[in-house]
Amino acid sequence: MQWTKRMLRAGAVLASAFLGGFAATAFLQPETPAAGMVDPSNPGIAGTFGVGGVLTAAGDVWQYRPDKDRWVTLDESFALEGQATGVAPLPVPVSRVRHMETFGFLVTDEACYLYDLDGRAWKNIGMPPMKR
Repeated sequence: MQWTKRMLRAGAVLASAFLGGFAATAFLQPETPAAGMVDPSNPGIAGTFGVGGVLTAAGDVWQYRPDKDRWVTLDESFALEGQATGVAPLPVPVSRVRHMETFGFLVTDEACYLYDLDGRAWKNIGMPPMKR
């Protein structure tokens, strides 16, 4: 039961972030780099995630909120939805991030990290078993 509630809450928060980001597409450039890719025209941006999410070279995580017509930190964006988070700081330096699909999942060369919404902390979940 507890797990189901957590999953539903996480799903609702992610859906809200997705829908907010989806609405932002009208404001974003079509040549926005793919997740984890560096934008050579703006060296301050280390990567993007989802729609409207930006990871800066300094390790800040921003989300464009079309409903507010401004950029807010990811923690501020969650606070606007009534959810307390502590996504920043990231669990590793930005230089070690290889891929960040959503705000709460990132991959390095050594491990994967998942953000626990209930515990408000990053968790090292290791790497999946891989055949060599």
